[in-house]
Amino acid sequence: MVEAVDAYLLLNAAAQLFGKTPSELEAPQWQEAVALAEKESLLQEKILASSEAEAVVVSEEEISNARTEVESRFPERREFLENLARNGMNESTLTDSLANSLKVEKTMNLVGDGAPFASDTEVAAFYHDNLDKFDRPELREARHILITINNDYPENRRKVALARMKKLAKELDEKPEDFADLAMRHSECPTALEGGLLGKLPQGKLYAELDSVLFAMAEGEISAIIESPIGLHILCCERIHPAGIAPLQEADASIRQHLNEPRRRAAQKQWIRSLFAANSG
Repeated sequence: MVEAVDAYLLLNAAAQLFGKTPSELEAPQWQEAVALAEKESLLQEKILASSEAEAVVVSEEEISNARTEVESRFPERREFLENLARNGMNESTLTDSLANSLKVEKTMNLVGDGAPFASDTEVAAFYHDNLDKFDRPELREARHILITINNDYPENRRKVALARMKKLAKELDEKPEDFADLAMRHSECPTALEGGLLGKLPQGKLYAELDSVLFAMAEGEISAIIESPIGLHILCCERIHPAGIAPLQEADASIRQHLNEPRRRAAQKQWIRSLFAANSG
């Protein structure tokens, strides 16, 4: 059913255009997907035949990871294999298609990397001409310790959880510098792995019960025990970043991305045009 066009590219085209697999397409949709797949196939052929692609290496590990990612979309391996067959592929053809797609992607990135990047002068000029874009609210850099309340577990029933938290609060009262260590050892939030670090937060990101306390705290202050819908918390306000214009140093990376990405795309488009122009000449 899909022999006339690359099955993998057809699968991608059907998903891109209609959010379906080729076997689910009606006749007009099928024709549109085939047309796109044929266009993509020609483009892929030109790119892979280029001198730039000769310099690109796709490792077996990269291909294996891509294949694993595709298979992980299916609950069972049997369904994965059945889906491949239904769309005109098998593991071998999928592997070849993934290798080609990865090489195309890396070649395009290589071409994009050759675009002239924004200079420090251009970045600074953009920053000063668009200061309003870098106006930021007050931010609070915070950590927390969480003990959840869950009657299904004896150690998390409210009375026991509160006793546990009071013990931690007493330890923090004696040694506030141990907050990160205590969070790592006792907090039941995934942030425990980073010492309870919540990061830089604008107002309104946390539960209301936590938010109101955090934004009333002084820098370096540790809160009393707070209860939220998920349990008991102790907050530490490590640093306050006042509202205002973010400094150029902080805005630099986002400005460079904003300025460089259109240049990368333009370089890639120009390069693709040159591939087709060379063959037509």
